[in-house]
Amino acid sequence: MGYIMKNPKYNKIPFIILLLIHSALLCYSFYKSKDKRQLFTLLMSNIGLAYLLEFFVLNLFKAYKYKPRILKNNYFDDILGAILSQAIFVPFTAVFSTVLKIGWFGNLLGGLYFALVEVLFLRLRIYKHYWWKTVYTLVLIPIYFTISDRWNVLLRKRNPVIRFISLFFMIMVTEANLLFLFAASRKIRFGLGRYHSWNEHFILVPSYAISLSFISTMSLLKQNNWISKLRVFLITIGLDLVFRKLTLVKEKSHIGNYFIIRFLTIILYGQYREWVYGIKKETEECEDVA
Repeated sequence: MGYIMKNPKYNKIPFIILLLIHSALLCYSFYKSKDKRQLFTLLMSNIGLAYLLEFFVLNLFKAYKYKPRILKNNYFDDILGAILSQAIFVPFTAVFSTVLKIGWFGNLLGGLYFALVEVLFLRLRIYKHYWWKTVYTLVLIPIYFTISDRWNVLLRKRNPVIRFISLFFMIMVTEANLLFLFAASRKIRFGLGRYHSWNEHFILVPSYAISLSFISTMSLLKQNNWISKLRVFLITIGLDLVFRKLTLVKEKSHIGNYFIIRFLTIILYGQYREWVYGIKKETEECEDVA
């Protein structure tokens, strides 16, 4: 028999404890790192990889359910638990492992650590399996940490494909997090037909974020000037209009706020591009990837 939390309001405590622990690991990683821009790029790439996995495992195939009891809406509460796991707990630890060069043995210990955390969460009834098994975590976490190690090496070597994917992941993660905030505040909802369920929303929203991120990455790849940013801005508006025309999205945000947010995010994406490629990007790399 598992140990159930006596009061649901205490469900959040284990999540908060892990948040503090892994935030400390990330802070120490940045303290030790000589190239903090590359480390940030690696972190966002790790989160992007985790988000893609979560899209299939959680959003589409409902492998498990989180119960942090932080948000009143159960669906959003579940997704928030997934965000804490896939955007903080696992990626922060992967970056820490990479910076300290723990190696394959440390990666195996990382898999064991997260498997034990998972078992504890199951016993506390703040996390529930449907078809997922703890052994999957035990196996996949060391693989994920190894990918992080190799990704960092390729970033250092300025591998054009890895740099392109990294920029794409940085934009995708930002878009996904923004869309979650908008949805949680009831400003936007994706879906099919007249009534858009939250289940439909979290299945469709990744396709929107991925499409917009790929377009933004391609537009900013060769040049990071105001013409490129304006092109991204216009394409973004066009994509939004297409989704509205197909009744795939309902939005309640004020038009002025929408333009301000879009303007600021595009400026941020241009900054991402400079962090990944530098102010002057090698032309031949653009040609190799494009």
